[in-house]
Amino acid sequence: MLSRVQFVDYLSVLKLSFSDAAQLLGVSERSVRRWAEGETVPGPVDAALRAWKLLDAQRLPWKPDSVSIIVNDQDQIQLIQKHSQMLYDLIREVEGRGGPSTYWAVDLAKQRATLGSAEVSFYRLEQGGFSEPKYRRVDRAPSEQDRHDMQDACYCIAQAIARARDVNKAIIELAEYTRNNSASFITDGSQILSDSQLARQIMQINICADDLNGLASSALQGNALYANFESILDALHRLGFFPEQSLVSKVAHSMIGPAPRPDIPSI
Repeated sequence: MLSRVQFVDYLSVLKLSFSDAAQLLGVSERSVRRWAEGETVPGPVDAALRAWKLLDAQRLPWKPDSVSIIVNDQDQIQLIQKHSQMLYDLIREVEGRGGPSTYWAVDLAKQRATLGSAEVSFYRLEQGGFSEPKYRRVDRAPSEQDRHDMQDACYCIAQAIARARDVNKAIIELAEYTRNNSASFITDGSQILSDSQLARQIMQINICADDLNGLASSALQGNALYANFESILDALHRLGFFPEQSLVSKVAHSMIGPAPRPDIPSI
């Protein structure tokens, strides 16, 4: 069971206030305060926090969607908690046997993962996660011997979503930088722009920032292509705007770098 220090640390890592934790756990804020003061943390609460911490460490969604939180839809909130626990157990089991034995090809746009004659279909949840997948084969009927393959597929889907979220975050950071510094461009030689030309240049740079935000949204659905990013970057360069190289590199690495193999955090 979590100690008082661990309990408080988990809330800090997950950026949950006492009231936030109470809502997501379906308990009173008074109960959360008692646990933070040293009262024994119940098993279901312990399990939920451990699941959330692991999913958060692996850049996977674990919170309910914002609408469910705003209207305090406890049925939906508890459903997402149950789903998070299922995904936590699956990741632990797959990592426990050294990771997936086979890596599935995941298509987030078509919401499916494939490996040879096997296919897993799923749908995206409002909060960014995915539903419990459906497994099928074209060569034979599924059987118990496919259990590990099914788990590997889910694991690969989770990794694909985590990577899509990394791409989304990196592009949004670049878009925000571009918008906040849209007046910091260079011109050729001693060229002096009129007020109207200056306003137009800034407007065009902001349009590129809008395009980056659109690409970031597409990334969550698996539809962001590196060629699209290069095209927007080229447009910015033609406008004399050169973003921080670290931000550009972050986007490039998230889009075309090797897929990260998340580690299980100490829990």
